[in-house]
Amino acid sequence: MATEQLTFAEELMLLAHRETDGKQLIPNNVLNISLTAAELAELAALGKVEVRGADLAVVDRRPVGDAELDAVLARMVKVGKTLPAGRWLIMINPVRKHRNYLRRLSERGAFKADRSRMLGLIPVERYGYDDTTLVRAVKDRIGKVIRGQKPDARTVTLLALAHGSGVLGRLANPGKRVEQLVQDDWAGQAVKAYVDKTTTKPDDSGDSVTILAAGGS
Repeated sequence: MATEQLTFAEELMLLAHRETDGKQLIPNNVLNISLTAAELAELAALGKVEVRGADLAVVDRRPVGDAELDAVLARMVKVGKTLPAGRWLIMINPVRKHRNYLRRLSERGAFKADRSRMLGLIPVERYGYDDTTLVRAVKDRIGKVIRGQKPDARTVTLLALAHGSGVLGRLANPGKRVEQLVQDDWAGQAVKAYVDKTTTKPDDSGDSVTILAAGGS
C-alpha cells in the first residue's frame, strides 16, 4: 500500500469510518463540511491561502496538482473575496465530497467497494476497509498525542478537524489536553461552529469505543 503523506481530508476520511465494518461515524453533511475544512487547511499549509484575522484569502492561485484541492482553490479564485472560514465551508461544500474521497482511498488500497443493485435495479455502492495499514498509522499518531506526546502542527490540525466534526469523540475520549491543543485551530473551530448550529448531540450509547490504544488497535 502507498504510504506517502496523506492529506488532511484523506486522514479524516479514514478516521470517520469504523475499522471493523466501514460504517460511517458522522452524518454526510457534517463529513462533507469537515472534508472541505480539511481541504482549506491543506491549502493554507501549502501557502495557497492565508488567514487574515477571521478571514481566509487566496494568495497563490496556481494549481497544486491535486484534483480535490485544485477544485476548491478554483472556486475561491472565482468568488474573488476574502471571507470567514465558515462562509467558505458553505460556499465550497459539494454534497457528495465524501464519495470522491472514498473512491480516492480505494485507489490507494484502503477501502474496497462492494457494488450491487437495490431491488435489482438501483446501483448501490458500499465501502469497507480492504487494508487497515493507513488508518492504523493515523490512529497511532493521534493516539500518542492524546496520551501525552508533543504533537507537530499537522497532527494538531487533524485533531482539531476530528474533534470539531465529532469523529474523535466516536473513537476515544479526547479529554482536556486535546481541547487545549485545538482551541486556536481555525479549521477545527469552523467545523465545530457548523456542527453546533446544525446537529443535535449524538447518542454515544453502545457505539463509541476507545480504539486509540497503543498500537492503534
